[in-house]
Order: sequence, then C-alpha cells, then structure tokens
Amino acid sequence: MFRNTFLWLRDGSGFWFYPVFVGPRSVAGFRWTGRFWTIFGVDTRQIVSFTCL
Repeated sequence: MFRNTFLWLRDGSGFWFYPVFVGPRSVAGFRWTGRFWTIFGVDTRQIVSFTCL
C-alpha cells in the first residue's frame, strides 16, 4: 500500500494506481488518468497482474 502500482485488469486495461485500502474483495485508492488522479475502487477478482515501484 501507499506505493505507485501498475495494474492490469481482465478487460485488458492497464493504468497507474496508488492504493490506500486493501480489503478481502476490493482495493481502493487513486487512479492516474493521464492528467490527474481520481478516486477509484476495483474488485480484486478483476486484477490480472500488478507491479509496484
């Protein structure tokens, strides 16, 4: 948590994410849109892969 992370989702999308909460079925934090950070949450079952910096 609290580290820049790149996420790849089942739908093929990939983006930078800054997680602030990790629960048993969800992750919440901020997603980089290319211009600014937005609040974002995702079901952990949708995450295919991730890498942290």
